[in-house]
Amino acid sequence: MKHSSTIRYFIYLIIYSFFLIAGFKIEGLLHVKAEQNFLLTSVFYYSILFPILFGMALAVPLSDISLKNSRNLKINWKKLLIFGIPSLLVLLFPAYYFSLFGWGDLIPFANLLYGNEKLHFFAGIVFGFTIIYSIENKEHPYIRLGEEGNI
Repeated sequence: MKHSSTIRYFIYLIIYSFFLIAGFKIEGLLHVKAEQNFLLTSVFYYSILFPILFGMALAVPLSDISLKNSRNLKINWKKLLIFGIPSLLVLLFPAYYFSLFGWGDLIPFANLLYGNEKLHFFAGIVFGFTIIYSIENKEHPYIRLGEEGNI
């Protein structure tokens, strides 16, 4: 039994490595294309979506979502609000640069957030992970712990 979990984790590692390497190669190609066309929108959208998708992929093996119980799912809003919303705000901070409102005056650490690609990537991973990890199975309100079979 222990060998199957080790093999499964090794397969996850290989899949995530290929996903990450392919994602960075696509981003590099988009940068080259953006330099040729002077259109940064594709790079901008990709830099927001790729970390979210990677974070969601990281959360899938840890989540306890089963397709059989898809009717009984709920969102844990505490997890989503505490971890998801701040990481989403950090991830979208480059978009605030193009807005008419001066965010640099309101946020004291705005200089840290502008142009910090590693921080944006990490915030995207945290947000994507939180999206999947905050989905939980509903517990039936009439079932008490230790009383199996009573509904």
